Amino acid sequence: MNDVVGRGTLLSGRYRVLQSLPSSLPGSSAWIASDQILDRSVHVTIVAEGNVSQALDAARRAALVADPRLVRILDVGEHEGVGYVVSEQVSGPSLAELVSAGPLPADQARALVGEAASALEVARRRGVHHLALRPSTLHVTASGGVVITGIAVDGVLLDLGIGDARSTTRADTVGLVRLLYTALTGRWPVDPTTDAPLSSGLQAAPVVQGVAVPPADLVAGVPNDLDTLCVVTLGPHDDGPQSPAELVGELEPWNELRPGELGAHGASGSLRDVAAVPVPPDRPAGTIERQSVRSTLASGPSAGTDRPGTPPPAIPPRSGARRPGPPTVAGGIVASGPAPVGGTVPSPPAPAPLPPTWSVPSPAPLPHVGPGSATSAPSPSAPGSDTPRPGAAPDAAAPADPSADGPASLGSLPPAFPPSHPRRTPVLPPVGSPPPPEAAIFASPRPSFDALVAEDAPLVVRRFDPTRLVLALVAIAVVIGIVIALKGLFSPITAPGTRLAPAAGTSSSSATTSASPTPSSPTPSQTTAAPSGGAPVIASVASVNPPPGTGPEHPDIVGLAIDGNPATFWTTSTYAQANMGGKPGVGFAITLVKKTTVTGVTLHINGSGGNVEVRATDAANPTTGPVLASGPMGPDTVLTFSKPVETQNIMLWFTLMPQTADGSNRVELNEVTVS
Repeated sequence: MNDVVGRGTLLSGRYRVLQSLPSSLPGSSAWIASDQILDRSVHVTIVAEGNVSQALDAARRAALVADPRLVRILDVGEHEGVGYVVSEQVSGPSLAELVSAGPLPADQARALVGEAASALEVARRRGVHHLALRPSTLHVTASGGVVITGIAVDGVLLDLGIGDARSTTRADTVGLVRLLYTALTGRWPVDPTTDAPLSSGLQAAPVVQGVAVPPADLVAGVPNDLDTLCVVTLGPHDDGPQSPAELVGELEPWNELRPGELGAHGASGSLRDVAAVPVPPDRPAGTIERQSVRSTLASGPSAGTDRPGTPPPAIPPRSGARRPGPPTVAGGIVASGPAPVGGTVPSPPAPAPLPPTWSVPSPAPLPHVGPGSATSAPSPSAPGSDTPRPGAAPDAAAPADPSADGPASLGSLPPAFPPSHPRRTPVLPPVGSPPPPEAAIFASPRPSFDALVAEDAPLVVRRFDPTRLVLALVAIAVVIGIVIALKGLFSPITAPGTRLAPAAGTSSSSATTSASPTPSSPTPSQTTAAPSGGAPVIASVASVNPPPGTGPEHPDIVGLAIDGNPATFWTTSTYAQANMGGKPGVGFAITLVKKTTVTGVTLHINGSGGNVEVRATDAANPTTGPVLASGPMGPDTVLTFSKPVETQNIMLWFTLMPQTADGSNRVELNEVTVS
């Protein structure tokens, strides 16, 4: 393919190429190299033909995504006319190598693809996609980790194209489900649209009426939810999860990966004869019976199958199974556990003996205490008293209380009840005795348990003091009020839900300004009738985020907005609200090669809405000077000045964020031109 790089070549004076590796990517080759500075082994991809610049740009964007499950890109550069991408050396077998001995256990397939989906969701939120998932790009390390290789770069080298946010996200989601199908069956479900570039080297999955056979038809023991997930997503309709995040929701929770078991025991279930699988005669050609994965999980083990009248295969129990069977009833007590195998229900175990039920007789009414009473409390030994004196033996001849809930005999009743027992009769002090002094009550130590049940122990009531709780709530309310007040200082002047009024000279129906003059007095250069000095040429661009912002937003990729490639873009941070939580705005500064007459600016945006203002100022003063043009944004936004302006600095000041296709509030600026 090229003679520039070979064994022994030193790339950029640092990476010594050592050994060639097989590669199926067109226009590229793979090598094992040694980092001469850090003395470590690295993986190098040489891109000599095809989309060289696009592949290197994709690698730089992928390097910004930090996740331990994505292979880390260490360096991107060029050497004597060819590009190279340096990444970590991945250790551990790929999915293609693991399934060469047979399908993986279902719980391990679930965990493997679940971890991969979680990693691609992290990349998706940074605007990076894979688009070329195949069994050779998914690896399992010796410690049980998952590593994905080729993110962003492989899709460019295979010339699969980058569409809108929804189509690329859906493509990665379908690719993950295809990996799940491969892990469950050991077969690769062929996609007619991408079969050639995504060749896996594995045996293709059998197809019935244009659709891959369900995994449960090939391997016994595939869980019903995974089988339905593959059938629905890989079917002829755009159904199933639409993003890696939704796929994670369908797969979780999952167990930890056990690398020692992957590929060691062969197939998790015996392969079936595909030719012997009956096809329902009433199924229309090219269709498959589908239903929601969520409804399948809720309807039970027999739902979600496309074979009417055929029960799902019995799933043999496996050690560490993650999904227990339905609860079984034994002696009126529901016991959870795996469902019995073979259709035989074992005899229920004998019920455990119930704990003894303590019965508490209703307290006898207190005797009337009057001025002539000889006693002040009932006698402990009198019938009907339920407060026996400590140490006294219970009266064995006392009749049983017919209202008691437990056995008639109360011989096992404890001699005293805790003070908090609701049916304990309080002991009253003798009538006529003087009340204890208040100082003695609060100075005396806390009474013991025996003292609390004694007849002559005073009843002490402790009341809750809410002062501290009220003060704490008031302090929290004050802090919340201060935060809301500070936030209101930076909020827009307009009412919630309304758009900012257009600047002077701006039409409400388009981004093109009218011929009416701005409030400020035009300078002599603004009155120029026609451009002079040639077309404006952009020298540099910069991201501007003045206080209360925390610094430039994504300054490392601002050049993507002027690289001439509409597939790349500079992006701001993603905000929860279009007004950026009260920030005055975010800027994009444009510096021309020289002072030139400018008549307008054209923006290519991923998304629509928001508001942008164009000013003739530099990055140090983003909001000074008159507004030359303003308006909402769209895929092709043309902002024409009412009068030509001679300047060397143009500021794009975004006061409201547009909304992208996935519903995020951010600016994705593909290209910007100055006319």
